[in-house]
Amino acid sequence: MNISQAGGKTVVLTGGRAPATLELVRLIGAAGHRVIVAESTRRHLCARSRYVDSVYQVPPPREQPEAYVRALCEIMSKEKANLLIPTCEEIFYVSNGLERLLSYGEVLAEGIDVLRTLHDKWLFGKLARDAGAIVPQTIRTQSPEELREALREASGPVVIKPVFSRFSAHVRIVADPVSAAKHPLPVPSAQQPWLVQEYIDGRQLCSYAVAHKGKLALYADYRATHTAGQGASIYFAYANHPRIKEFVCRFVEQHRFSGQIAFDLMENKSGELYVIECNPRLTSGIHLFRGQLDAANAFFQSGSEVMVPKPTAKSMLGMAMLTYGLGGIKDWNGMKRWGRDFFSARDAVFTYDDPRPFAAQFGMLADLAWQSIRTGKSMIECSTSDIEWNGETLPAERLLPSKRM
Repeated sequence: MNISQAGGKTVVLTGGRAPATLELVRLIGAAGHRVIVAESTRRHLCARSRYVDSVYQVPPPREQPEAYVRALCEIMSKEKANLLIPTCEEIFYVSNGLERLLSYGEVLAEGIDVLRTLHDKWLFGKLARDAGAIVPQTIRTQSPEELREALREASGPVVIKPVFSRFSAHVRIVADPVSAAKHPLPVPSAQQPWLVQEYIDGRQLCSYAVAHKGKLALYADYRATHTAGQGASIYFAYANHPRIKEFVCRFVEQHRFSGQIAFDLMENKSGELYVIECNPRLTSGIHLFRGQLDAANAFFQSGSEVMVPKPTAKSMLGMAMLTYGLGGIKDWNGMKRWGRDFFSARDAVFTYDDPRPFAAQFGMLADLAWQSIRTGKSMIECSTSDIEWNGETLPAERLLPSKRM
């Protein structure tokens, strides 16, 4: 993809609920482009942003995948969109309808066959190893018996997790695998396998990048110092880790990858770097580019240099730091670290020139809390329940309308 930068473009973004999407909306809008947001939830952060020209409510992709792609086609046609950027897990439904969507403009995503391999933690591990990365020892299980056998054979602490998941949902760290094998466990199946993976004790790191045909256009890596439980990072500080960048460059070049791609990694106490999993979508790394308007160009084309954050870039999800962050403090040193980080980083949602999304987040949180009460799921799980994809068979492209709308 190589869209000319002469004049502002019309860009459609999906996933308006996410703080990362709001960051991208502001970045692209402030750079002089017209931003349209398509989102399946009634309330979302981007709906209140001054940088959004129009908002469309679309069908939930998990429940109505064909209608979802059809709606995006109609929006791109009506708005004369130059580029569609999927941001959250709805990217898999966009990817499945890629051929149709490309009739209306460029789409910053690979096809579903590529994204499935990256989303599948078992298959991705093989790709990472082929690209020269160290990957934790991993066993794939498809039945309760296989899971128990893998635990009995483990020589130390392990992590068990679904092949398809997000935000570390359902992840368990098992300190004594042999004992755990005697107690109730998840129920893997051929359709929903689970992994038993060697536990790596050390520092958690993440990366986020945008690439075009195997060439990096934008790149950031950051420390995951504070998280929502065992899950998503809520504080982001640019780490500038050269070995992570080397791996990301090598991986995207080897696969001639185009789109957004992120990795979760662990660095053990000996300095060995392990690649854990891949998120082929927008992540919180985008928060490190606040105010760097040239970074918007990376979503259209690769430049002569890779765009990186400023050396001191820091950001946080302020509300999450006040809840999950404070709740995770275990001692006085942890309190000091939290205070230092909280007062040195800016909030990812609030800005003086675009304050309304900050107020909108409280309505969103209320909706999620009510949904959590009704379903018995966590608020984090509820936040993706209508967009997540766990490897299920999607409607074939040919089932969609073949005529241009």
